[in-house]
Amino acid sequence: FFSALKTLKAGGWLLLPLQTMWLLLLLRSCLAASAPPGGDVVPAAAASAGGPAVRQRIAYVTNTWWPKVDGAAITVMGHARYFSEHGHDVLVVRPSYPDDSPVWERAVEAGMASDPVPPSPTLQFLSYRMVGNRGGGFEPEMDASDLSRVEKGLTAWEPNIVLVVDPDYFVLDTFRVPGLNTLMQLPSPPTMIACMTTFCIEAIRKMPEYWWLNYAPAHALFRQGLATSYGQFDHIFVNGDQSAAYLRPMTVLRGSSWEPLPPARVVKSRGVPADFCTALPEADCAAERAVSLMRERPRGHVAFLYVGRLSFDKSVDELVAAFEAARRSGRAKRATLYLAGSGELEPLVHAAADRLGPASVIHLGQVSHRRVSCVLREADAYVSAAHNETYGRSLVEALRCGLPVVTMASCNMHVDHGKSGLLGEGTAELTEHISMVADDEALRTRLAANAQAYDGATDGPSDAPGAMLRAARHTCPLSPPPPSSRSRERLAAPLAGAGRAGG
Repeated sequence: FFSALKTLKAGGWLLLPLQTMWLLLLLRSCLAASAPPGGDVVPAAAASAGGPAVRQRIAYVTNTWWPKVDGAAITVMGHARYFSEHGHDVLVVRPSYPDDSPVWERAVEAGMASDPVPPSPTLQFLSYRMVGNRGGGFEPEMDASDLSRVEKGLTAWEPNIVLVVDPDYFVLDTFRVPGLNTLMQLPSPPTMIACMTTFCIEAIRKMPEYWWLNYAPAHALFRQGLATSYGQFDHIFVNGDQSAAYLRPMTVLRGSSWEPLPPARVVKSRGVPADFCTALPEADCAAERAVSLMRERPRGHVAFLYVGRLSFDKSVDELVAAFEAARRSGRAKRATLYLAGSGELEPLVHAAADRLGPASVIHLGQVSHRRVSCVLREADAYVSAAHNETYGRSLVEALRCGLPVVTMASCNMHVDHGKSGLLGEGTAELTEHISMVADDEALRTRLAANAQAYDGATDGPSDAPGAMLRAARHTCPLSPPPPSSRSRERLAAPLAGAGRAGG
């Protein structure tokens, strides 16, 4: 605009139409890239119709990836695949687990021995090592000595968009978020997007090694560390209103005043297809060992199922305690609790099975996500004691399979209390609700019918990738140039020797 004014003042009348045309095109592209009125998010499919308008270079920094396959990993892998398949260049910065990690062992046992998202011409990987025995080795932490190599690799790759999944864990493990210290110092820094916080600081307070986080000063210090990190991002995307409410009170020091974080936007990040429960043929399900174990239960036994990590942050200790109390009360004596997954609380699950006897508590082992629907088909109800779910993919999967859900009210986004399930506030209420569902066939039938009618109102196709691209385009970036030959040379070293992360 100012260039056009200078041209006019200098008498460059012939150049003015070209300057004006450029200005109008720029304004038009800005308006086209803006979010629709009211802050509504256009579905990703609509946003990407006809292919991306601008080929982006997207660095996706994540603390979870195969062989650890949980809800967050499924989401991240789906996003990376989406960006790559839609013509964007993607660099995934991912964890690399030690060869003797139990995460590897359980993945191989479940038939997940190969990375479901391999590299391609538009998808590269930069790995960092995971170390330590946190969570019995199932939840190792980032090796802080790899931070420098990761940041050099990110800078050399020259992204124009950087997505960081769950910055909470990086702050906890290394007190830094990869990329913030280097990329934000560039003359033209990339668009920085934080996405999908997991309430990590709240959830891990249950882990024995983080007992000290229950002291108010330590907790407040880490929350302020989170606020400082989130305050460096241009955009924050979360899964639900609960996550937005968690971040809303946080402030960050800017100059001499405390200011709020960028407003968090709620997007659907983890859609579960409507045919999730029926897509896999019965022949595939029949080959699953966990299915065979569930079919061996005594006639008339009510099958309660939990799918997920067997960990403190998922409150599996509370789940087992609540189920044991329900069994001992006599009202749930013909109920069996099946747990599909792995984690540090496997011994606790096995101990409960020994105490309660046959057909009481059964550990199914790790089940590949491809066959999760198989075990859900065999269940009569789904149960979870997790307090800090930011989305609850497993709850949606259960509803898609027509299962009544018994879980906690905190952070619930999908279950309608008294209609598609029962929601409680603590272990005592969870025990009562397990007893009610186990003891009352009419209640189970009514809840199951409502669960079967679940229409995906709180789920649906993921629109997070499209929202992320629109957020980056909102500043009207020109198409990023391909990395220079020097940047490719600088990239080669950091990408080499990444360790074992998906092979």
